[in-house]
Amino acid sequence: MKPSRQSEWLKAFPIDIKSLYEKADEALPHSIKRWWWCWGGLIGLLFLLQAMTGLLLAFYYRAEPETAYATVSFISEHARFGGFIRSLHQWGATFMIIFLFMHMVRVFVTTAFREYRWGAWMAGVILMGVTLGFAFTGYSLVYEQRSYWAITVTANIMAYLPLIGNTAKHMFIAGNEINSNTLSRMYALHVQILPTLLILFGLVHIFFVRLMGMILPGNQRDIEQEKALTAREGVYHFYPDHLASEALVFLYLLLVIALLAISFPALTGPQADPLVTPEHIKPEWYFFPFFHLLKLVPGAAGVIIMGILGMLLFFWPVVDHYFLQPLDKKFWKGRFETGLLFGLIAIGFYLFWAYVELKV
Repeated sequence: MKPSRQSEWLKAFPIDIKSLYEKADEALPHSIKRWWWCWGGLIGLLFLLQAMTGLLLAFYYRAEPETAYATVSFISEHARFGGFIRSLHQWGATFMIIFLFMHMVRVFVTTAFREYRWGAWMAGVILMGVTLGFAFTGYSLVYEQRSYWAITVTANIMAYLPLIGNTAKHMFIAGNEINSNTLSRMYALHVQILPTLLILFGLVHIFFVRLMGMILPGNQRDIEQEKALTAREGVYHFYPDHLASEALVFLYLLLVIALLAISFPALTGPQADPLVTPEHIKPEWYFFPFFHLLKLVPGAAGVIIMGILGMLLFFWPVVDHYFLQPLDKKFWKGRFETGLLFGLIAIGFYLFWAYVELKV
C-alpha cells in the first residue's frame, strides 16, 4: 500500500505523534474542572502574551538614560498601535501577578503542597520572586521619576543585606550610584536573565507537579465522591479537556485585558530628574507590604525580617509537615486546617497594609 503524502511529511520529523499526545496527557481529578483550577496555566499563557508584546516594544526601545524616556513616549504617542501594545503589556503584567497570587493562595488554602509536594511549592515561590522582579525592572525601564527613585530606593535597601550588601548594590545598578549603565543592567535583567529563570523554574515546577500528581482537594467525603465519579465516567484528561478549558478562560481574560488597555491606557509620568526628589512616591500595589514593612522597621532590621519571611514562605511545606500538622491533630483533631488559619491571617495583613498605603 502506497504511503500517504502526510505520512511522507511526518518522516521528516522523527517524532511519534501518538506517543507525544500520551506524554502531554495526564489523568486529573474531576474536581479541577472548576475554572479557578485554570489559574496556574493562565500564568504561563500570560507570560507568552508578555513575551510577544515585549518583543514588539523592543523594536523601538533604547535602554540609555538619554533615550529611554523619549522612546517610551514615542511608542505611546506615535508608533502605530504602540500605545495599545504598551497598555497590553502593562495590564498583562498586572494580571500575571494577580493570578500568581491567586494561584498560590488556592494552593495554600487547599494544602496542595502536602504529601511531599514540596518541590512544586518551592519552585513556585521562586517563580513569584522572578515575576515580581519582572514587574520592577519593567517599570524601571520607562525612566520616569517613579522609575528612577524606585531603583534608588531598591539599591539602598540591597546595601543593608548582611555581608553582601555593597556587592549586591554594585551589581544591581552597575556602580555605587545610578549611572549610564544602570538602565542597560535593568534591560538585561528584564529581557534576558529573568525570562531564562522563569522558563527554567517553570519547567522545574511542572516536573514536580507531573512527578507527584495532582492532589485530590477536599475532605474524605469529597475524595470518595471523586473516586466514584472517576469509576463511573473515567478520568478527566489534561489533553484535550483541561487544555481546552485553559484556552477558553485565557481568551475571555485576553478580551478583558484588551478592553482595559483601550479604556485605561498606560500613562507616562514626569521624566526622571536626579536633582528633584518627589515628596510622595509609592511603589506599585504588589510591593505595598514590603514598602510598609520598611517604613515600620527601617534599615538592616527590616531587610532581615523580609528575608526571614521569604524563607518561611519558601520552607512552608516543611514547617507545615513537622509543626502545624501535629498541632492540628493534637488540638483540633483534624477538624480545622491550621495552615488555612495562618493563610487567612497573612492575607488579612496584606489587604490591611494595601488599604493603609492607599489612604496615606
